[in-house]
Amino acid sequence: MIVDLNLRGDLVIIVGGGNEGLKKVNTLLTQDCKILLISDSTNRQIQNYVKQKKISFKQMKLDNANFLQKYKPFMVLATTNNKELNRKIVVQAKTMRCYAYASDDPEVSDFAFGSVINIADTVQIAISTGGRSPAMARKLKIQAEQVFKKLIKKEDIYHIKLQDFARKAAKAKISTFPERRKFLYGVMNDNHVKQLIQDGNLKKAQKRVMEMLGDLI
Repeated sequence: MIVDLNLRGDLVIIVGGGNEGLKKVNTLLTQDCKILLISDSTNRQIQNYVKQKKISFKQMKLDNANFLQKYKPFMVLATTNNKELNRKIVVQAKTMRCYAYASDDPEVSDFAFGSVINIADTVQIAISTGGRSPAMARKLKIQAEQVFKKLIKKEDIYHIKLQDFARKAAKAKISTFPERRKFLYGVMNDNHVKQLIQDGNLKKAQKRVMEMLGDLI
């Protein structure tokens, strides 16, 4: 089952500073979570992320998973090149009731990473083989990415951002879910809003949303 987890504000620990660790960092950077990478060494890109304060880093020589007990992570990702160590990390994470993942062992992982198409940091489309073939997932992603980037237009991205704005504004003013849903569909189908979105004027579209909300009250 493919799910989109809400990781906002949660701690995710990545163990291993190689290419696999970097891939997982890149996947998590848009999730608004706290990222801690633990490794005895890192590559240049990870060092840059640390300097930019996008992630935290703790340098540590590892031969067991006891270090995890110092933290309260929501998720732990084992990406070292030592399969035995990765297994120990997964076992310890599960003991702590965290979601656990090993990059080299889908059988012991709680989930598999899909190959994600990211469009404007707003739309994510995941292609997964359930861990059976990451290589094929990446190949299919490359093929599908060309299609989706043509299919999903800039206006669609603006509509998503406007719906997010409208939903938050409506929660403060409209008490019931059915009424909020009706309002949000009204925003989506409003001709004035459509024209503003087509013109690329998101701020005026937001103003129009507030006018529509005011008319309901």
